[in-house]
Amino acid sequence: MKAKNLQKHSYTFMLLGLMAVVLLFFTVLKGSMLWKGDVWLGIAMQFPEYGVVTLGLMFCFICGKMDMSFMALGDFATIMAVQYMAAHADAPAGGVILVGILIALGIAAVGGLINGLLVSELDIPPVMATISMQLVWTGLSVALTSGNTVKGLPALYTEIGHKYLLGFLPVPLLIFLAIFALCWFLLNHTVYGEKLYMVGTNIKAAEFSAINTRRMVVGTYILCDVLCCVGCLLMVNTMASAKADYGTSYVMRCILILVLAGVLPDGGMGKIINVLFAIVIIQIIATGVNMFPSLTTY
Repeated sequence: MKAKNLQKHSYTFMLLGLMAVVLLFFTVLKGSMLWKGDVWLGIAMQFPEYGVVTLGLMFCFICGKMDMSFMALGDFATIMAVQYMAAHADAPAGGVILVGILIALGIAAVGGLINGLLVSELDIPPVMATISMQLVWTGLSVALTSGNTVKGLPALYTEIGHKYLLGFLPVPLLIFLAIFALCWFLLNHTVYGEKLYMVGTNIKAAEFSAINTRRMVVGTYILCDVLCCVGCLLMVNTMASAKADYGTSYVMRCILILVLAGVLPDGGMGKIINVLFAIVIIQIIATGVNMFPSLTTY
């Protein structure tokens, strides 16, 4: 029994080992800088925005699908939200922020619906369908802003993302942990999670098991893009603005994290806890590289 449990969690242990190696490497070379409290607070502030995006994309990967439009859609949705907030700067900030967030999430849901319908109803290959939509959303964003940043966020909105609960818990980290808990529950304790793994493992077998695979695909794309939009809202909070190309560097980073975590676009595989460890590993590497002034972060 113990041997089976060890084998079942072998990939998790491998990731923990990799994390230990990364920490040891930077401890030896830059230990005096790495283990400062401010550095770890910075890490906790930085990864939640693309961490939430990665959790959203994870659902598509488990379903055996790909979404390349998530950041472009998130940028467009947040541009629309920021424009609304800026246009209603004289109204009570709380209500304006709430409506702006709902606008962004609503646009993301519509974008996810379009992706799902293109893939499930028209049988367009996911990569082709979502790259096409990526160009659409980017084009709309550039057309609306002429490629410029959109500012005018209420001060309350930007302040929330830079606050610490109890003096040491960043609010973005708490948001990430709440979404992580929700995703963990969906994958491990709901019928949706069971069906998602079945669809990703063998979509034909899932159909013969009376699972509405088309509805699952559409719903998964909606969930993916809504969660990705939440990550983009966190990013806008950090930047205090929105732009058509914000977060483009996160596309390949999120895919890298999922592959490192063993969540492959083949579908039907991967654990959310491994995704968490992979996110932390990548952020530690990114932070560690910045400690070498002579080394370009690229």
